[in-house]
Amino acid sequence: MKMLSPERKARESQTGAALLPLAIILLSAGTLLLVGLMVQLSTNLIKIGNEREQRMKVYAAEAAINRVIADLIRGADGVSTTYTTTQPHTAGGAFDTFIITTSYTAPSITVNDYIPTVAISLPTPSQAIPPTQQNYVDPGVTNPQLATIPAGKAFLMRLYNVKAGTIQVNWAFSPSVVTRVGIWAGMPVDSTTKLPYQPGLIDGWPRDKPILDTGNTSATATSNRTAPVTVDPATDGSGGVYTIGFGNPTGNTATTTAPFAPSGGPNDTWIYAKAYKDYIITASVGSVAVATYVRQVPGFAEPPSSNSTWGPSYISFITNEVYAYTWLSP
Repeated sequence: MKMLSPERKARESQTGAALLPLAIILLSAGTLLLVGLMVQLSTNLIKIGNEREQRMKVYAAEAAINRVIADLIRGADGVSTTYTTTQPHTAGGAFDTFIITTSYTAPSITVNDYIPTVAISLPTPSQAIPPTQQNYVDPGVTNPQLATIPAGKAFLMRLYNVKAGTIQVNWAFSPSVVTRVGIWAGMPVDSTTKLPYQPGLIDGWPRDKPILDTGNTSATATSNRTAPVTVDPATDGSGGVYTIGFGNPTGNTATTTAPFAPSGGPNDTWIYAKAYKDYIITASVGSVAVATYVRQVPGFAEPPSSNSTWGPSYISFITNEVYAYTWLSP
């Protein structure tokens, strides 16, 4: 085995001693770099986790809003409302005032282990309101009482959120029978009970004066289309509540109502009106809030009944259209 000379041993020892501080410096720098990377990685992981948590909260809030929209489509009055309408029964006669109150509570749902808090309100006067427009509205043709109207009967339904504009009705049916269509500002009153007729089938025809009445039409027709009538809830005392009547007044033959279609044609059943209700729906999960501005067309309507609390078993025969005009998420 070759032995190192004392001189070489001394040189190598000096070299090792000189490199040791450099090695310590490099090790320290590497350690600091690694610590920095670990801190950055930890920060990124926390940020990703926070972003994921916020996104899950947004999804939960949006799901809660969509659940409310589903109720609006099925006929709920999203903001509990008191409707007041005055009804003159005869020209120059006294007015009676009638009040109908609706109620609605937003459902509680759990999404992603969160329970969003939902608030529903009407737009404020300072908020931008989407343009108003006339719409073709389904009068509820799937209601069995409107689908087939026996002879000597009439079917009444109501719209609750009519705005100033025009109302026109087309009732298509079979077979050819005598029919009658009427429109009342407010709610016609049963002369026997002195109370408003409940929506649905009634005997005969209301005595209260309508704002439009086609009278008994020809038995050779298979549709009854009214002229358009101008309405203004601000001046007619209706409070936005209007009653539509479909009558089969004579003979002994039942009439079958044709389906609804937004066609404006004579072979479909429809109501053409400016009827809708706007809402601001906000769902919150902690500090995360999602808000949307929606329009329900035609809004809460009848049938089936004015004195029922809305719920899963109380679904209007009228399927609403619900339009989202704004959707604000974090």
